[in-house]
Amino acid sequence: MLNKKILFLAVIIVMSLSCRSLTNVVEPERLRNFPPEISVGDIVHVATGEKITFSQLADSFDGARIVYVGEIHSNKESHDVQMQVLKEFYKRYGDNIAVGMEMFKRPHQDVLDKWTGGEISEKDLLSSTDWRHEWGFNYSLYKDIMDFTRDNKILLVALNITREFQKKISEKGIEGLSKEERESLPEIDTDDFYHRRYLDRIFKGHADVSDDVGKFYEVQCAWEDIMADSISRYLSSPEGKDKKFLVFIGGGHIIYHFGVPKRVYRRNHLPYRTIYTYELRDLKPEDEHPLFAKDIPLQPADYVRIIQLPKQQKKVALGVMIRNVKEEKEEKEEKEEKEEKEEQEDKVVIESVLEGSPAGKAKLQAGDIILSMDGESISRVYEVIHHVGKKKTGDTCEIEISREGRKIPVEVTFFEIKGHGKK
Repeated sequence: MLNKKILFLAVIIVMSLSCRSLTNVVEPERLRNFPPEISVGDIVHVATGEKITFSQLADSFDGARIVYVGEIHSNKESHDVQMQVLKEFYKRYGDNIAVGMEMFKRPHQDVLDKWTGGEISEKDLLSSTDWRHEWGFNYSLYKDIMDFTRDNKILLVALNITREFQKKISEKGIEGLSKEERESLPEIDTDDFYHRRYLDRIFKGHADVSDDVGKFYEVQCAWEDIMADSISRYLSSPEGKDKKFLVFIGGGHIIYHFGVPKRVYRRNHLPYRTIYTYELRDLKPEDEHPLFAKDIPLQPADYVRIIQLPKQQKKVALGVMIRNVKEEKEEKEEKEEKEEKEEQEDKVVIESVLEGSPAGKAKLQAGDIILSMDGESISRVYEVIHHVGKKKTGDTCEIEISREGRKIPVEVTFFEIKGHGKK
């Protein structure tokens, strides 16, 4: 009996040592298959570690119904990759394509239909989809993609849920939603071991969410299963039944396949490809490679496109606090009141001006109403933010304001405000 116990302990020790050795070996082996030297513009076929051309990458599209391009939201080069893939898709498959976008919310599908149909302007698109609140990233990063879809009448599919719904799930959890809200959700998978491990790593660095990781994980799963449901529903619809589908989505939703791609595949088993855009950075020998987490033994994507890590750009600001108000009207005769009410529009009013800012230098004042910027009419706060976001140091802007009933043209020259945006 004693000999058997000793033998059993010996087996356990050997197995433990083997597991520890395997853990140490797996990471170097996975990285060994990845090119030791990569440059901006390289495309790597991850399974083989081979560098390929874009033409070779594009040939792989023929064998897939769905192609995911994972973006870095604020990196222009990442969006340039998406644009390159979109143009290639259209060149190869013509009208037989559709594009799904994480940036747009499902209730706004009718707005996207009007956009691709040429029925609304860019301003209407941003306003009707509440871009600033619902997405928030600089629209200029997506403008080329959006213009191309409209010019070529390529169907866009809204994939996401609204921020309000995300917030409800975050606060109440799925079980805390109303019966109607729960019934509107697809089946949500919260049992993927490596997916949970990946998100735990992300949440670990965020103090504001670390107290309730479980609830935030539930939100993430709901978010990804809803987008997967949007993709699957479209592809199984009469309209999308034979279409090639291109998905523009955050890289975190496709890395290691277990976010959206796996959830879509579980629903329809259609062949797909994933392209992950990776910002090239200097790594120390002891650093963990961002694409190959030591405790996640999965391939990060089918293909990795290497892009430039952007330099920290100096941001300019107008230097004002602004808000939306209804334009004040003088009292009219009773017969004119209804007509006058219909003519009222939102106006952007300056509440305060930062001394020494571009607005301050241009003599803008509290109480001024911003009517237009560079000839484009302004009626919403996000339009001002969007317009300023396109400016850089040294650029000018012709702003027309209304001050005490008088229209006044003002030229503003932009520059970086020291300390702006810092806490």
